[in-house]
Amino acid sequence: MADVVSIAVSAEPAGRVSAGRLRLCAFVAIAAFMIAGPATSQIFGVQTPFLRSWTMFSAIGIGVIDASFEIRRPDGTLAPLDRFEMLGAPRDGRLKWVQSSEDLDSIIKQLCAAAGQGADIRVRARQGTRGGWQIIHTDAANACAG
Repeated sequence: MADVVSIAVSAEPAGRVSAGRLRLCAFVAIAAFMIAGPATSQIFGVQTPFLRSWTMFSAIGIGVIDASFEIRRPDGTLAPLDRFEMLGAPRDGRLKWVQSSEDLDSIIKQLCAAAGQGADIRVRARQGTRGGWQIIHTDAANACAG
């Protein structure tokens, strides 16, 4: 029996980097750049124009109003008020998205009219801004009283 010894012959000249290694290095460099941007600002607090921080939403939701309504019962307790049910409106219609303060005022007027004279409806509303939620209506006073 004879032993067969195989000698691998390289198709590339010595000192050259293979195309596969070049792609791997490029991938690692791009991945490191993608991770370094958010990590520098969120973990280390470093702000630099060379590495962008990551923002999940930049414009979606700005200006949108999140509102909740409550009505005072005859026994004095506040109960959640479903604006769709009270106004007989579809849940996928105009009342679904409150886009402006005028829309909110219109909904409040409609709810007060539907609840009748002397109704006590409390409204909590906040509007999305670049700096976070901004309170635009508190439930401290009756929204129908003025």
